[in-house]
Amino acid sequence: MIANRNFEQCEPLTWVGRVPVYLSTAIAFAHGLMMVFTALALASGAEWFFGLLAFSPQSSLGKLHLWEFVTYAFVNRPEIFTLIQLVLLAFFGRDVEKFIGRKAFAWLYAVLVLAIPVLLSLLSFLGIDSGTYYGSDAVHFAVFVAFVMIYPGAEIFFGIQARWIAIALLGIYTLQMLAYRQWVNLSILWWSCGVAALWMMREGVRTFSLPSVSNLPLRRPERRSKPANREPVKEGELYESIDPILEKIARQGIGSLTRGEREKLERVRAALLAKERRD
Repeated sequence: MIANRNFEQCEPLTWVGRVPVYLSTAIAFAHGLMMVFTALALASGAEWFFGLLAFSPQSSLGKLHLWEFVTYAFVNRPEIFTLIQLVLLAFFGRDVEKFIGRKAFAWLYAVLVLAIPVLLSLLSFLGIDSGTYYGSDAVHFAVFVAFVMIYPGAEIFFGIQARWIAIALLGIYTLQMLAYRQWVNLSILWWSCGVAALWMMREGVRTFSLPSVSNLPLRRPERRSKPANREPVKEGELYESIDPILEKIARQGIGSLTRGEREKLERVRAALLAKERRD
């Protein structure tokens, strides 16, 4: 992504060689390290590992094991899907962090982690047994939702925009949990996504929307007329005229540009190249 809103806290925490390490990268690394410990605990049959770190309303509230409100998220089984979601956290979380700032991202992640135990505690008070819960799937999907709210038009896989991928994933997860009657997991999924959306709206991000019908490629392409003689762009107007287009690309992706905006971008580019040659 080419834009960020918080320039003061968009720099990485540190560098490993030429690789920048952001807060989201460090969190993904911590999850990966804990995945190794989880695998060792499973191999040795250490049931106490899950009893100590996984969240259960009975032990967390009844026995005051308050650390379980956080540690449950770092108990991840060694699976290929877990590794994929950690890689996605490092990439999508980085873009969210660069946009809202490191401090705001830290708060977002902390709120998402705490939101699930809060929901499970409320369900327990209502007499709904949620059992023992662990894992960070819902938290990391909510981070992806936050990314989609910032860059809904970003093209991710095979030119598919982020908004459509989020809608498809949310839909298939919902259908899967409905089919197997996983009501608690379904509640966690939608609860986490709602918390992420509300937090990003609190940060002033309200760009997640479906494209209007007028922007969909349903109309018959018009015949191209001969380009009219255009007046050369004045030097003082170059950057001023291109700023709104760059902002639109940052928020909705380059595929959201209209034909006129693309032509304008090309004219400005040609003018800048001509200026460089004259200089």
